[in-house]
Amino acid sequence: MATKKHLRVTIETERHFVIRRATSAPVWCEQCASEADMVPLESAAELAQVDVKTIQHLLDNEKLHVSQPGGPVQVCLNSLLKSISKKLLERDSNKSSGIPAVEH
Repeated sequence: MATKKHLRVTIETERHFVIRRATSAPVWCEQCASEADMVPLESAAELAQVDVKTIQHLLDNEKLHVSQPGGPVQVCLNSLLKSISKKLLERDSNKSSGIPAVEH
């Protein structure tokens, strides 16, 4: 009787984002219920590699967290990074290139 051998390969990956040009400010994010860094709208778009209109669309549809109204739009970095990670996972599974834009 032949013995079956199984080989299991586990690959762990980790991504790091370094923000050099963006200025982030730690503030309370109501949606996260914790302190989070907030970045300007333009910096959020640059990090996600999409245009500002796409980020604004995500904000309008409450897919990203935003700072309290009354000042310039600041995007919660935690929600942005979760969104980017999700899109990267979708991209890897679909074998497409780039972060897909939001359909309008």
